[in-house]
This record gives sequence, structure tokens and C-alpha cells, in this order.
Amino acid sequence: MAEDPDKKDETEAEPEKPAKGGGSKLVAILLAVNSVMLAGVLAAVLLRSGGSARAAAAGKEEGHETSAKSEKANVIGPTQKVSDFVVHLRDTDTDRYARVSFEIEVGSEADKERLGAALPRVRDGFISYLSDRTFEELRGSDGLGHTKEELVKLIQKTLPDLPVKGLYITDIVVQ
Repeated sequence: MAEDPDKKDETEAEPEKPAKGGGSKLVAILLAVNSVMLAGVLAAVLLRSGGSARAAAAGKEEGHETSAKSEKANVIGPTQKVSDFVVHLRDTDTDRYARVSFEIEVGSEADKERLGAALPRVRDGFISYLSDRTFEELRGSDGLGHTKEELVKLIQKTLPDLPVKGLYITDIVVQ
């Protein structure tokens, strides 16, 4: 009995080939989840920006128009540069110096001119205040924030009717 080489024994089974597209279910699920998440993010962004516009429109309809004062507060005013100066800090263990420069934002050009005329008095106050500070008091954002608040108070004490919109530290080096 001769065996036909083309015929295979029924005991030998052909290895099964993986079905085409069997892994595509996972890809389809991931694409669907990704699309849903993207749509959610877009909806949140659009609703957030549209929500504030709707609230403003509703406020106007109800007679609660935004005040001119709050709109004016958002406008950037002119700034007056306070040139660099060096102060000796009040540290007992070492000699420390700070080189600082500021810009002061005011409401109008007329206010800027008034501030410019009083700038020597403002600089004098800044130097006096800063020379009484220690390195630790000027360190970090909290220390600088407190210093800026105090310097704004000092400007308002020097020029009581001058509207100061902001005080910006443009350069600081402490050695």
C-alpha cells in the first residue's frame, strides 16, 4: 500500500491560522473611547467659554450691566520705570545687598506725569523700606508679594490721590 504524498493523514492536523481582524476589536474600542473623551473635552471647553458669555448677556438683559470701572480695571495703564538701585540689607551675620528695579502702573498719562514728578520721594521711600528688610524677608514669592504690597502702600501714602494699578518687580538680584 503506497501512500499518496499529496494526501495527508487525518491524524495530522493543519495548524490553524489566526483569523484576520481578530485584534481589530481592541483598536475599534480604543478609537471609540478616544473619540468620546475628545468630544467631552471639546464640549467642556466650548461650554466654559460660552457660559461666561451667556452669563454676561444674561446680566445685561436683567439690567446688571458691567460697570465701566471694572472694564477700566482690565485695561493696562501706562507704567513709570523706577531705575535700578542697590540697597544694603539688614542682615546681622553677613553683608547682603539687593539690586532692584520696579515699574509702577498707573491709571492715565496724567497720573504717570504726577508720579514722575514725585519719583525722588518714591525712590527714597523704597530705599528706606528695603534697607530695613532682611534676606529672608525678600526671599520667595511670598516675601516679594508682601514687599510689593508694602511698597504700594508707601506710594499711596506719598501720593494719596494717585491710583496705583500695579507694582512690578522687573529685576532683583540679592548677594
